[in-house]
Amino acid sequence: MNDSESSTGPQRNGDVVKNTGQFIQHIAYWYSDGSIVVRVDDQTIYKIHLSMLTKLSKVMEEILTIPDNKQADDPNREGTSLYPLFIPGTTSQEFNDFLFWLYRTEWESLGDDVEKERMCTHLLKLADMWEIAAAKKYAIHALDMLYLPPSRRLELAGRFAIPDWVRPAVRRILDGKLSELKDHDICAMGWKVYSMLVNATEMLGQETRRTALVPPGMIKDPSIQCTDHASCQSVWPKLWFDRIGRDLLHPKTPMKLGGIVTKVLQDATLTHPKLSECCRLDMVLHCSRIIFADEDIVTQVSNAIIQFHATLA
Repeated sequence: MNDSESSTGPQRNGDVVKNTGQFIQHIAYWYSDGSIVVRVDDQTIYKIHLSMLTKLSKVMEEILTIPDNKQADDPNREGTSLYPLFIPGTTSQEFNDFLFWLYRTEWESLGDDVEKERMCTHLLKLADMWEIAAAKKYAIHALDMLYLPPSRRLELAGRFAIPDWVRPAVRRILDGKLSELKDHDICAMGWKVYSMLVNATEMLGQETRRTALVPPGMIKDPSIQCTDHASCQSVWPKLWFDRIGRDLLHPKTPMKLGGIVTKVLQDATLTHPKLSECCRLDMVLHCSRIIFADEDIVTQVSNAIIQFHATLA
């Protein structure tokens, strides 16, 4: 008796494993009217509906195609209880979560967000691997409804080509402190992406310092209501630094460049006895229209990360 015929182990014919009682029928996904028996490991078998799977994508149709040289009623045919069809590239937990999506729609009744994230991520993985567009769209939407750290969103965006997640995640990270990222955050997004964020942080720091010290140019053509424009021009740099620059350079809680517009719109921010009211209103309007460089920096690093993710496909 050779090894493949040993009574103590599974009997194999190439990649086909004969069921000699070593497999356990899945308690939930064993349908009496199922048309195909499959397995994803050496423990559990599933009896499910072939037509539901093959209509999902061409890839699934190819995976589940039974060789034509086997008759439908042949007991030695793959896809039967005796010879379950093996589906590679996944685990029983991932396949269970995929079948949960396939056979049920009440995902909202799931438990906590940890369970939802696990199930949706598994669904996303298999949908991406098997090119099931509907499942991938559903998984991305469901994950987007959960709170996920930006590092996790960048990880998933890179693994499964979700470019729309990149810019919001980059914005959240750069709005905080890069030093607050933990080792697992860096490992999740990858060192290449992390190095891009480090460079972006340095660029933002340089731009913040420049903006704090160099105010927007004063309006050259003042309103006729301004009687002493020279006085307005002389006080403007100090007023900008005192009200805006100091907040940008605060050692503990610095204001982000994106917060400038909100602050200048506050009535008292740019008020000074030597600044005429008409010039104050002109500068408030002028500053509120400026697109500060942080948006350009966020866009640049986001595009760079998206391009890098594209090379991983």
